[in-house]
Amino acid sequence: MDLKPELQELLAKPSGQLTDPRKITFIPSQGSKEKHPEVTNEDDSDVVSTIIGDYGRWQLLMTFLLSLFSFPCTFHIYLPTFTAKATKFWCQRPENLSSLPVDDWINYSQPVDACSIRILPAGITVESILNNTAPLLDSFQKCTQWEYDKSEVGETIISEWNLVCDNANLTSLGEVVFLVGVGVGGVVGGWISDKFGRKKILMGMVVAQSALAIISLLVKSYLQYMMVKLVMGLVSVSVVYAAFVLSVELVGGKWVTIAGVCNFFPLPLAYIIVSLLSLAMPNWRQLQLALSVPGCFLLLMWFVLPESPRWLLNMGRTEEAREILERAAKFNKRNTVADIDKLLLLHKVEEDREEPSVLMLFKGYLLKRTFCLFIAWFSMTIAYYGLLLNIGKFNLGNLHLTSIILAVVEVPAIALSIPILLKAGRRIPICITMFVCGVACVTSELLSILYDDVWIIIFCLMVGKFAIGATNMMLPIYTAELYPTVIRNLGVGASQISSGLALICIPYLWELTKLNEHLPLVTIAALGAAGGAVVLLLPDTVNSKDNKKPKNVSCNGTFTISDDRRY
Repeated sequence: MDLKPELQELLAKPSGQLTDPRKITFIPSQGSKEKHPEVTNEDDSDVVSTIIGDYGRWQLLMTFLLSLFSFPCTFHIYLPTFTAKATKFWCQRPENLSSLPVDDWINYSQPVDACSIRILPAGITVESILNNTAPLLDSFQKCTQWEYDKSEVGETIISEWNLVCDNANLTSLGEVVFLVGVGVGGVVGGWISDKFGRKKILMGMVVAQSALAIISLLVKSYLQYMMVKLVMGLVSVSVVYAAFVLSVELVGGKWVTIAGVCNFFPLPLAYIIVSLLSLAMPNWRQLQLALSVPGCFLLLMWFVLPESPRWLLNMGRTEEAREILERAAKFNKRNTVADIDKLLLLHKVEEDREEPSVLMLFKGYLLKRTFCLFIAWFSMTIAYYGLLLNIGKFNLGNLHLTSIILAVVEVPAIALSIPILLKAGRRIPICITMFVCGVACVTSELLSILYDDVWIIIFCLMVGKFAIGATNMMLPIYTAELYPTVIRNLGVGASQISSGLALICIPYLWELTKLNEHLPLVTIAALGAAGGAVVLLLPDTVNSKDNKKPKNVSCNGTFTISDDRRY
């Protein structure tokens, strides 16, 4: 039996002779042969890993299924890259001039911009314009109908609702509304998840996400579209982080890191899928439908996925946790099934335990962590999504090819982050990757001045995307480790406040080009450096000793890679 000698001796006793569970705790190790001394209840044994193991077939299946929930949210976040892509537009040609080449029409009727059109004289013909014999009236009027260049992305929300000229800012407003929902949803979803359970919030939000995705196809106005996007942002982020937290709470030891990182492997794949489908389906409604259908199949996961046994134990719902752990232990072929009841007797929940509350994030040692993580998440979000969602604004040629290239570089970034996190800790790798991203952004701007070569710029952006892609994998794991079980999902979700504020800024980031064309990437570089620096103020969670429970916060302490968790 894969149990510690002390625990085997304890289990050999009759139930009536069990030692008071409050007097003994066992801290699991990752292969160390050093015996842990008997301690008081400052630290607690990981009973879940003791029963089902740190990782097995059951955890492999569950974490794989949970990673699938990243697809729908990523689809909806990345869709505006193609569905809201700004393209060339011009005032609509009258019916009698519909055969006139676009360039000739623009040169004749719109010498200033596409928002105003020269008043056309009576009897004007295509031939007169081509022969330069058409009279030029020095009178203009506002344009009310436009035509769009659909050679790259086809029908978009911009072309359907004419979001140009006086209405151009509505495109950014639509993205902001969605991203505001993301910020609010991170906190609201986290609080609900910590209070009512990971599985309920996960599946409930999947239902809402699927319904909203279908409703968005039926909207008739841009106002209706924005209202749907607001709620969509709220539910989508709740799906992603509930799935992430649940996946890391099903494993133990070093597998916490591995499972957490693997939960993000679908991201670059989702970017590639969106890029390829947008080629085959140039109409934004068709693309929206194609990317909404897969999310509906995730509803079947209700019959497969378990509630987090660690959360159940923390809530005092021992019987429900026992049933899940028993099934998991059998699936993993663990011979601890007969001892589950005795093992669970060792772990009593404090009856005066404080209910999960946002205020807990600002008490004791968690105050500093919350503040630093707010800055780190804001900086990382600006850098990651600033590069991801503004690919079309770099004007690097084919949008779809550039999108796929920058998505592919994230795959090795995710894979390499696993050994880095296991061997090098958290703080230093996160700091380095954020600095590298900043250096790459500045370098791309310098080289764009010195050389007129698109591929040099793409290479620099690939390096920056690689680095910040690794940060995007590591920071959520680090955040989850810095918060205890009772408020872990709330802590991870609360980080979405700063992330949401950053996302609101993303649509307007390229407005800085009006001041200086290099300012957007310089801003990303500066924030990357600031975020990397502030991470150094936080404790590292690899073999961290900073995991004692403060008196004024009823929680479990730091969730470290050595998995020093109560549940």
